[in-house]
Amino acid sequence: MMVTAKIVFAERRALDKLPQENHFVYIVDYPICQVDRSGQLLVAKNYASWGEITQITIDTRQRFVINSTSGHSLTLGPKKIVNYDTDVADMGVTALLKTNGYRLPVTTAQPLTDEFKAQLAAVFPTVKTLTEIPEKYAVIDCEFGILFRTQRQGDSIVQRRATFYGEKAGIFQLAVLGYAGNQALDLFFNRYLDNPNFSAEIKLRGLKETQLTLAEYDRQTDPVTVLKAFIHEVLARQLPLVFWDKSNDLRLLRHTLAVNFDAFSAAEQALLGMKLAVFDGSIYTNQVINRSNHRKKDTHHYLPLNGVAGLLNIFNPHQHNALWDAQTTHCVVNALAKIQQTEPLVLTRPQAGIRLDSASGAGVGDVPQSADDQQPMVSQPKMLVPTPAIFCQLRATGKTYREIAQLFGVSTSTVWRAVKRQTKSAITN
Repeated sequence: MMVTAKIVFAERRALDKLPQENHFVYIVDYPICQVDRSGQLLVAKNYASWGEITQITIDTRQRFVINSTSGHSLTLGPKKIVNYDTDVADMGVTALLKTNGYRLPVTTAQPLTDEFKAQLAAVFPTVKTLTEIPEKYAVIDCEFGILFRTQRQGDSIVQRRATFYGEKAGIFQLAVLGYAGNQALDLFFNRYLDNPNFSAEIKLRGLKETQLTLAEYDRQTDPVTVLKAFIHEVLARQLPLVFWDKSNDLRLLRHTLAVNFDAFSAAEQALLGMKLAVFDGSIYTNQVINRSNHRKKDTHHYLPLNGVAGLLNIFNPHQHNALWDAQTTHCVVNALAKIQQTEPLVLTRPQAGIRLDSASGAGVGDVPQSADDQQPMVSQPKMLVPTPAIFCQLRATGKTYREIAQLFGVSTSTVWRAVKRQTKSAITN
């Protein structure tokens, strides 16, 4: 059995000797369901704590492996699965299940109303994308949290991923830094937003990062309060906004402002309706990469922010924190601008070189240089190679495992294991 397409549902065989309650259907992005005699799918109460199915795969022994959001997994032999289907037909899950005689349970999606669509259209109605880094700008970054709907099923409380007004995630942290070239401006905005539909883990992360008490955190993360401050402190300046891949950040920023649109004053709503200029660092990266590629100017490389930063020798010690990622975006786009201004080395067709004499190392046909013609040797700094021996030498100088890991861009555990193996090997030898 070789399945390359994504499995979206699997039906467990209902044994005649067992009651109908043991007839289960596993659907990706849905809780484990039972089937009644009419084909209606119902959430299986005994498996409510499992959350939703995240993936259904077939292992090397042809067994069906079913994973869930709770971390629980189930492995069933092929004889226990009576039916399954994949997304190869490009059909929606609802239509796919309908062809197999099933009806999905009631959805947790909150529909888009005409009123909300009008509010969404009123936020940033005109967006102009810039192709050059503006002289003054506000670099912005967002962190997100997945949205859930909490339900009580029997004695269990279950969180199911939900869609609210068309979105499955919301802004958890919003950070903005102002710059004029490399000079930092007085614009410094770093706020967290609470949402009753976030998981408890997201709120705990916010409490840890802000070091606030629960009461103070609830007060400072009120979405309307934060968004009003964002409008007055950031948008009122009418600076271009610089993103790293604006596709998610700008979309969810508009969505969050639209959800709370009625809470804003007429003046605040007017600011949301003004023309917005944006610059996308991810798109700019592609411009720099393809600047001499005349045949494929539209080639896109979807590169992560901190991955590009690492290539440019820029290290962000707090990745996936909106404030630090905003600063990283600023550093990366300015480093890319310097590369953009540099004449690229355009390669030509490789040519065969000279053959070196194996004994003397002199090239055949080489003309010896006089002492006056010889160029002075310039000593080059040695680049440390991340080997166990180098790790041990740095440890001997007093550096911690963490400091060594940061120096080479590897994990602390990698350094620790390498040092232990090297030490053990030295003792054995």
